[in-house]
Amino acid sequence: MKQTLFAAAAVLAWLCLTPATEASTLDEVKEIVELYYYGEQPANLHSARNVTEIVRELDEYSVYMSPAEYNDYLNQYASAKAPAQVASVAAPYNQDNVQSNMMYGNVGYMKIKTFSAHLLEDVNTHWARLKNQGAEKLILDLRFNGGGYVESAEQLLGFFPKAKEAYKLQTRMGTQSAKAIPAKNKFPANTYVLVNRYSASASEIVAVSLKDQTAANIVGERTKGKGSVQSLFELENGGALKLTTGHYTGPKGTPVQHKGVEPNIKMKPGTEQAGMHKRLIIADLAAKGYKPIKGPSGVPQSKVFNVEFTQKMNFEPAKEFNKMELIKFGSVSIQTVKKAIDDKTMTIQPARPMALGAEYMLVVHPGITGANGLKVVQGTYTPYTVQTQAK
Repeated sequence: MKQTLFAAAAVLAWLCLTPATEASTLDEVKEIVELYYYGEQPANLHSARNVTEIVRELDEYSVYMSPAEYNDYLNQYASAKAPAQVASVAAPYNQDNVQSNMMYGNVGYMKIKTFSAHLLEDVNTHWARLKNQGAEKLILDLRFNGGGYVESAEQLLGFFPKAKEAYKLQTRMGTQSAKAIPAKNKFPANTYVLVNRYSASASEIVAVSLKDQTAANIVGERTKGKGSVQSLFELENGGALKLTTGHYTGPKGTPVQHKGVEPNIKMKPGTEQAGMHKRLIIADLAAKGYKPIKGPSGVPQSKVFNVEFTQKMNFEPAKEFNKMELIKFGSVSIQTVKKAIDDKTMTIQPARPMALGAEYMLVVHPGITGANGLKVVQGTYTPYTVQTQAK
């Protein structure tokens, strides 16, 4: 059997065997499964009469592709210039695979949809853009990310300053370790990584690696638990067998398969981005001495906020007054309309209706000058939750 190995885990093998007949294809599959399948060997391996009978006894990630199906697969992913090692089937290249934007408080947000072959270049581009816009903190979103290429996971881990190792891979040939691929453009040391029950495979490689090395904070809910790696074996008949050939763990041996990765910070599904942003902003304001004021829940979408002072203030001109702002968690400071009611009271109202069920925060910054010339030295912040249904 002729075999060419690619990547650290030897995950792509081109096998040149006997003439392409149904019987020879069955023999090929039997040999590959017997030599490389990482899992309980099928009881019917030697007695099976066709490939389908064998594949039915393998895990859900092991599949046989007919020549036509494999040809479609190759055409679909040819433009991706894919590396050999695949933790899950990755999507064709999509220029929107990585998205990013700035949030209030110099917090950058980056979402990765899949671990594509172009991930390194995309992340470099987006992180450089965020830093140029003033990002000092980063929330990295891997929710609903089903995986992709393992090499891309190794590259992403290289952006984390404390991540030196990538993972351990257990195969029939033993256990191998992989290093993170160092990146020049590093993320902040305290980066927050969002995950959920749909984060799988390469996403879990990153999550468990970061958790094992205390290299980032994992936020959300337990991940899917898809800790297996598939290898693609091309068959003589022109088809291919995608076979589970190993299970990966964290650098310290923390298992993922059927267990998932538990986050350091647990949050309810759908609240992770706004919730983590809220934590970061409140922590920053508290460190600067701002005083928290408890706000109500269920406020109207177009609520008028009244800010009252105990002494006469200098609010002029009200429309340009920048010492008060309304922040949407998970987003930015929103546009408001300000109006001085009298020399002690100012109102602030969102220019557009606030989002139903969303959380906002009214911030009053220090530095407001009183009529006596003295300035307010302590800022305040008041969180609000908008009503869940329009009235």
